[in-house]
Amino acid sequence: MVHAQENDIIRRKIENRNTIPLSAFGVPVYCKQSVPVFYQNAFFETVWNPELAKKLVSTISNATLEGLNPEDYHYSKLVEVLKRNNLTEYEKAEFDILLTDAFMLYVSHLVSGKVNPVTVDAEWYVRKNDIEFNKIFNKGSVSNIDATIRSVLPKHETYNSLKFALQKYLALDSDEWLTLTAEKTIKLGDEHPAIPMIRERLYLLGDLKDASFETQNLYDEKLHNAVRIFQARHGIAVDGDIGPKTMRTLNVSIDQRIDQIRTNMERWRWLPQEFGNFYIIVNIANFDLGIYKNKKLEKQYKVIVGKPYRQTPVFHAGMQYLVLNPTWTVPPGILNNDIIPSVKKDPNYLTTKKIDVIDKQGNILNTSNIDWNNSVVKGYTYRQSPGPDNSLGSVKFMFPNGFHVYLHDTPAKELFEKGERAFSSGCIRVQEPLKLAEYLLNDSVNYNLAKIEDIVQTRKTQTIKLTEQPNVYLLYWTAWTDNEGRVQFREDIYERDKNLIQALAQSPIEVIY
Repeated sequence: MVHAQENDIIRRKIENRNTIPLSAFGVPVYCKQSVPVFYQNAFFETVWNPELAKKLVSTISNATLEGLNPEDYHYSKLVEVLKRNNLTEYEKAEFDILLTDAFMLYVSHLVSGKVNPVTVDAEWYVRKNDIEFNKIFNKGSVSNIDATIRSVLPKHETYNSLKFALQKYLALDSDEWLTLTAEKTIKLGDEHPAIPMIRERLYLLGDLKDASFETQNLYDEKLHNAVRIFQARHGIAVDGDIGPKTMRTLNVSIDQRIDQIRTNMERWRWLPQEFGNFYIIVNIANFDLGIYKNKKLEKQYKVIVGKPYRQTPVFHAGMQYLVLNPTWTVPPGILNNDIIPSVKKDPNYLTTKKIDVIDKQGNILNTSNIDWNNSVVKGYTYRQSPGPDNSLGSVKFMFPNGFHVYLHDTPAKELFEKGERAFSSGCIRVQEPLKLAEYLLNDSVNYNLAKIEDIVQTRKTQTIKLTEQPNVYLLYWTAWTDNEGRVQFREDIYERDKNLIQALAQSPIEVIY
């Protein structure tokens, strides 16, 4: 048989892997469990001919376009071996193993990400995509590399749009990204020596379509409109003035933006391939909520998310019901960090906030008789009555989860006018909550907006089950694309990008799958 010797070498290496760690050309095999299973199922036969080997190496060379590093998949070693002539039988066997390992690792990273989210983000609880290697990897998948890759790539439109954005930013020359400076805010009609460089930068970024000008240093109307577009897609107040924040954002390097796009592509690989036909997405970093039906955005609302030291976690759950005129039971964290310290400063605090203190027997206690320095106060239940001052406002939307996080109204409406809205203790406060309730209840007879408002006026608690129950995804994206295909960037309010950037730059761990 033509490959009998090579096959026997592979068999011996697989059988002896517990004594001699599996490697090829001195390079450790990463997929230590799946590579042996693959060859056992193939009865230790070699599976890579020269044409397929070249195809795989070419495919891996394009891993950069997926936001991944080709070197993670033995790229340099594969190129080196591919160029060799007259490989020995042993080298041919090792080359086959190395190609299989590279293919498996690359596909696994496309399926579920290179990085385990739990290791870089303590608040990420969305379940990673499961990978069934026995279904993905066989002789058929090796012989049709392109089809295999297409089948495992994230299907979400935003992922593909981010790929396009990544190509655009990779094509820009980071060495020419000089620092822009201005001693004061530049306004429409001003002349400033930095204007030509600002004009060129916005042209390169795509915010300015026409770089022609009449007066070189004049901040004209055309450039003013481009600055407004730039501000909008970076979450900056859209006033057209080139102030400190706009200038600082203009100076973010190309390499930083590339890293930001790569981190968010990785986050997409952590997510389920499908969100369902009816779902809600809260982008924590953008302070917004979108409702989607059949993958189309139906409604959008501003939200307020957790403070940086009380971060809103990333997870998903099904919304089941809403509560009009909810009571608010104070969670332990807020009780210990906010309520009890406030009562110690102001004995009338609980009365002002209409919060009852209830013991374990269900008795409402007289707060003036409580010793607030006694640890027993932490064992009481603290419940706020319905009403305009209730911390949850007029309605809460429940998607039961282990984090005690939900959507709700708020009496502090003025906070929605802020650009950055990280003010809550972890839950999501939503603007126009009664309109959201009307939409989700979808019952124009019993629960139109007027009737919902009438129920709220009664201050009586009412729980209503949703007929259609959307999945709710609380996610964290600092880069994505809008409906017009423009890449949007936001501040990393929870500083989650940094750890992920570092993790993506590291070599793969040796034991995977």
